[in-house]
Amino acid sequence: MNYTITSSEPASAREAILELWRRNLPDASADRYPWLYESGLATGFVLRATGGKPVGAAGLMRRDFLAFGQLLQAGQAIDLNVDPEHRTVGPALGLQRAVVGVVDSGALGMAYAFPNQRSEPVLRRIGYRPLGDLQRWVKILSCRAVFRHWGWPNWLARSASAFADPFLPRRRAARRDRLAPGIRVAEVDSFDDRFDSLWRRAASQFPILGQRDSAYLTWRFSRCPDQRYRALVLAEPDGELVGYAVFGRREEAMHLADLLVADPRQLDRLMAEFLRLARREGAETAVMLYCGSPTVCDALRRFGFWQRPSGRKAMVYEKDRELPDAASRPDAWHLTGADIDTDG
Repeated sequence: MNYTITSSEPASAREAILELWRRNLPDASADRYPWLYESGLATGFVLRATGGKPVGAAGLMRRDFLAFGQLLQAGQAIDLNVDPEHRTVGPALGLQRAVVGVVDSGALGMAYAFPNQRSEPVLRRIGYRPLGDLQRWVKILSCRAVFRHWGWPNWLARSASAFADPFLPRRRAARRDRLAPGIRVAEVDSFDDRFDSLWRRAASQFPILGQRDSAYLTWRFSRCPDQRYRALVLAEPDGELVGYAVFGRREEAMHLADLLVADPRQLDRLMAEFLRLARREGAETAVMLYCGSPTVCDALRRFGFWQRPSGRKAMVYEKDRELPDAASRPDAWHLTGADIDTDG
């Protein structure tokens, strides 16, 4: 069968892509389409069979990085889906080749993706290289999570956890005298220009860091249609930010979507404040998706997070391998929910 792949204006491709999502990505909300595609941050590619019927689609979400001190324009490969009767290798390969064609043309310097086990071989075949596993870090905040996982009824899980929770290991909060006097902890309801300053100051910690200025954080978190996010900040007496954590509640889990500090020594304090808030609000677990710096991974371990597989890998595509060899190691990166298009 012959296929054609086109990149169309978001308005004209809307109904075709939404219908494909209803068939193949049922968890994707319709509100996600204008947020991603009609905002201008993502480009859609539609696969059509003979006769013009849409049978698959993929997208490329633009994302800027600072890579070894230089601006790197990049994009995340997203929303690959193909109708079941067309799920041979050819259609999926064609869609992904259309996506990386934007890199091959020189319009972008890099593409990256977080494929599951089914789509990973397709990406390898067209030239993506793996960085490492996207790990799911989980901390038990209440034994209710364990008891309910074992199938205990809610009343029994609640009663038993009241006895068991005080015995859960807790790391003491970072000592306050490690920070400058007067550091304040607060929730904020918007991302202002203080976040621009923070991400510029924090960038030197990571050889490769995705853009985290106020405009991007506002789009990614404040305007996200599928999840309500909140932000916890550490601030100097004059209001300058020294760190932030973005998080959202899903059922009984508090998901840590992003974090950044001006100085790694402030990471413990930020983590302690986030976990204190999560416990206060009755969350049973804290969860973070992460691939990157050993400094962040070590902090997660210190605070009792367990490393679990997410079933996804972080992968990168470059045309001519222009990035230094160090970019092939996950410890050069800081990939969090801020760098992922979905909230799963």
